[in-house]
Amino acid sequence: MHASRTVPRIEGDWFWLPVPRPYAAVRLLCFPHAGGDATAFTALGRLLPEEIELWGVRMPARGGRARDPYPESFGDLVRAVSDAALPHLDRPYAVLGQSIGGLVGYEVARRLSARLAPTACVVIGFAPPHTWRELPGTRIDADVRELADFMLRNDERAGAVVTHPALRERVHQVLRADMGLVSTYRDPGTGPLDCPLQSILGADDEAVTAAEMAEWDRCSTAGRGVDVLPAGHLVLQSGESAVRRVAGIVQDLLLPALHQ
Repeated sequence: MHASRTVPRIEGDWFWLPVPRPYAAVRLLCFPHAGGDATAFTALGRLLPEEIELWGVRMPARGGRARDPYPESFGDLVRAVSDAALPHLDRPYAVLGQSIGGLVGYEVARRLSARLAPTACVVIGFAPPHTWRELPGTRIDADVRELADFMLRNDERAGAVVTHPALRERVHQVLRADMGLVSTYRDPGTGPLDCPLQSILGADDEAVTAAEMAEWDRCSTAGRGVDVLPAGHLVLQSGESAVRRVAGIVQDLLLPALHQ
């Protein structure tokens, strides 16, 4: 694995490619955490091998899509991303999602499977719906405060935004909207994914347990258990070592399948 200096590019409204690789064998669709955007996957994209091209999902109502309308429901978001991805299923693809993005990515993969099943799915730090003791939406205000505090502690750029009163309120609005989507989630009943599914948990994650993450094995015909990394809830924002570990997991999942 090695870094690349290729200039990032945008594909339509929904996708951002930190390291475009037009001849890559597989596309990795990456879904960000609440309040996050496609740029959350910059470091991961640079560490992946040449055979894998990362496509970060550009969520509306933030970043370069600040004026784009926010989806009214979880199902609307899944349909919109799936429709945008359909023209790009001309080669194998995989899905990775962090926190709430793990559930969004999983459901997009289920929907796209009607056309083409993914090569693999990776879920980081979010419990599958059948384990929920309560809808995550009932803890929205507390979770918004926790995520804002996390950004202050761990992300210098985001922390600068969160400390500005007007921008802080905007960040809180986006966080509430993202987590509010989960309260509208409904299982489409399309069955488990027919591909390997790897769940990843930060050892210091207080939002989800290893037992809950292990339940993702029931959501796939080829569950691979839980890989626990030395990281917090947002594994990909927990330092270079954690990102390298995730890049290694993705590579080990995808490259053998591509060479079969």
